[in-house]
Amino acid sequence: MLLLIIFIFILVGIVWLLIEYIQSASLNAFLDEKIMHRFLWLWLPFYALWRLSREMIFKDKPAKEK
Repeated sequence: MLLLIIFIFILVGIVWLLIEYIQSASLNAFLDEKIMHRFLWLWLPFYALWRLSREMIFKDKPAKEK
């Protein structure tokens, strides 16, 4: 039963993406307006955390003067 619900959920998602793609002007507009803007909040925090950790761990240390 759970697999059927998961399958239906995935099928509805694919149909939704197909309808959104048909309604958009082009593939580029579809990816930009529909996908990137709606899912930006998902990947942006992970990218920001990766970037922050990279800058904090691998930052250049000033040379010591003698």
